[in-house]
Amino acid sequence: MQKSTFISILAVGLLVSNLLLVGFIMYNNTLQKQEGNHPPQQRHEGPRNIIIERLNFSEEQVAKYDELIQWHRGEIRRTDHKIMELKNELYNTLGDNADSNTKASIIVAIGNTQQEIERIHYKHFEDIKDLCTDLQKPTFDALTKEIASLFAPPHKRGKK
Repeated sequence: MQKSTFISILAVGLLVSNLLLVGFIMYNNTLQKQEGNHPPQQRHEGPRNIIIERLNFSEEQVAKYDELIQWHRGEIRRTDHKIMELKNELYNTLGDNADSNTKASIIVAIGNTQQEIERIHYKHFEDIKDLCTDLQKPTFDALTKEIASLFAPPHKRGKK
């Protein structure tokens, strides 16, 4: 093997390992920011409390709602992790000179996983609606017009 070939292979290997390291660090920072310094039950307390208050949930409904929240968070965490893995796979193709079909299929997989996230969100709100009594359902229907803004990141709340 020629010296220049060896150096080229070594340079590509170092580049790929650096990209993986940067991706890993960014992924861990994202997880830490999402979890913050609060216990898991305290994250997103604002929207939780708004829904409980506006719908006038009973203690039993609140307990069931908290279970729904835990399920929802777990499913979102799982699919977010899946998207990060797919993005890492996509960006690794930069060093591999992968064909356009490979890149396109990974991008489609990312899009499908994002659709799965939206289905999880929608199911979560359907489950909340199912918790409501017949008297609470009109209030829930009115609340649906605000759902997107209630769950937007704090810096985007109230913006259209």
